This record gives sequence, C-alpha cells and structure tokens, in this order.
Amino acid sequence: MNKKLIASGTIASILLLNTGGVAFADSNKLNEDIFIKGADLNSQQLEETKKKLDVDDGYKEISITTNDVAKYTGNNNLSFIHSSATITPKKFKKGVTVDIETPKNITRITKEQYTNAAITAGIQDSEIKVASIDKVTGEGALTGIYKAYEENGNSLNKDDVQNANKEMNDLASISEQNKGQKGYSDEALNNAIAEMKKEIASEKQDGKNLTREDISKIVNDILKDNGLNKILSDNQINVVNNIMVNVSNSEILNKDPKAYEKQAKDLASNIKDKAGNLLDKAKELNTEENRNFLQKIWDAIVEFFKKIINWLLSWF
Repeated sequence: MNKKLIASGTIASILLLNTGGVAFADSNKLNEDIFIKGADLNSQQLEETKKKLDVDDGYKEISITTNDVAKYTGNNNLSFIHSSATITPKKFKKGVTVDIETPKNITRITKEQYTNAAITAGIQDSEIKVASIDKVTGEGALTGIYKAYEENGNSLNKDDVQNANKEMNDLASISEQNKGQKGYSDEALNNAIAEMKKEIASEKQDGKNLTREDISKIVNDILKDNGLNKILSDNQINVVNNIMVNVSNSEILNKDPKAYEKQAKDLASNIKDKAGNLLDKAKELNTEENRNFLQKIWDAIVEFFKKIINWLLSWF
C-alpha cells in the first residue's frame, strides 16, 4: 500500500515540478526540457526510467523526495519515490498534452484527467510524459508544482493548484462510478470539462461576471451537447458544477482568460481527434430517436401498472 501511495505522490510531484518551474519565458511556460526523477531509484531503475521517457543529456534533472511529497500534500506515509516524468516546452504546437509511458502502472488517473488538472493549475504549452516502474494510482500528479514555482519565484496560486488536484480526483471518481455505463467514456467527460472551461474563459473575456446560475447553464448545456446529461447522476452533475465554479474564480483564468481559453480549446480538439468515436457513443444516447424509444418503454410500463390497478379496483 505504501508503495502505491509513494508512487502516486511521486507522479504528482513530478508533473508539477516541471510545470512549475525551473525556467520560464513567463510564469506559466517552460523554456527548457526537464526530467524529474524519483529520488529513490537505483542506478538500474533510473536508466530504465530514462529510456521509457526518452531522456538524454539535454534535460535538466530534478529529484523528488518523500519530504517534498510530505511538504506539499501532507502525506507522511511514503518510504520511497520511484515515479518520474519529463516536461518540455512546446515550440510550435500549443496547449498541454500528457502521455503516460507506462499505462499499466498508472492504474487510476488518465492522461485526459492529468491534462485538465494541469490547465486548471496554470500550466501552459507543455508536453508532459509520466512513467513509473511500480503500479500506482497516480492521484498526486500535481504536487511538484508547489516546489518548482516556489523555488523559482513564480508561485502558482495555491487555491488553483489545490482545486486542480481536487478536480482530478473528482473526475476519476465519476469515471469509476460510471464504468461500464452504456455510452459513457472518460474521454467524453474530459472533453465536456474542457469545453466548459473554454466557454467560461470566453465569457470572462467579455468582462462578464458569471453567477453560479450562469455556470450551471453552461454545464448543463455542454453535458447535453455531449450526451452526458442522461448518464451522470444529479450528484455527479453537482460535482461538475462545483469544479466549474472554482475554474471561474481561479486566478489563472481571470489573469488571462484568452490564454486559458486557448489551452482548453486545444485539449478539447485533441480529445476529439483521438477519441471521436467514444464521444459519438454518448451523443447517440441523447438523440430524439433514443429519447422517444425510452419514453415509449416508460409509457408502456406506466400503462401496464394502470391496467393492474384498474383491474384490482374493479373488484371493490
């Protein structure tokens, strides 16, 4: 269990370390390639990890320790750190992308969840790769951002980072709860989340002060457009609403809503390009034909019980 926690915290530390900071053209963008290594890897494990992440001598190297994880997450139960990552600035392609190089060892958090959380935290125009030699759930993926930004004098907003971590865990929980649900996919949910962020940032550019009711309308409209309004429970939709309230109030979005919109737009476009068929499955459930079919089934059930009740009443 400790090993899993350790690795999760590590990945987090790794991801955010980079994002955060080492060298930035501005406070949210890198200008050099960085390799963040688990401090407890032995020489053989380190070489194996470097190969998985395609690390060469051109990368700046940073270590993540159990003390780093404890400082930024409050998790003091770790005994070693093995998970590692790279973060590189994008010179031509924009937006944030995350690739998990050891997908069998990252058992809970998806690359789409990582990417959405990175955008919420304030990371921009970066390519992130994650790898672990051990099986880990991966929730801690944003931890390192605190240390990196703090050490380089470009601290990200603490609330934004905490909300990013909460968002990642909330989306992971929603996907777990809907596993096997017809039409549902983690890609469809994260695409919807990215579209909501894009819409909120667009509204902010016009100087609009969004109320909770405004945000709720954006959430409901986009969930409907993506076919998820009939899949998610009321409680899950409320969780999404809370995520978007935090997004709307975030420092990173309000500081530069145009740049934030671009990051969210790039993510939504990337998901559509790679998983369009999964998005279509959710939308198909929300077509008029399907709604009519389901309504007919419900009407037939209601009519059946009405006949039973009327038959019973006829005996009195």
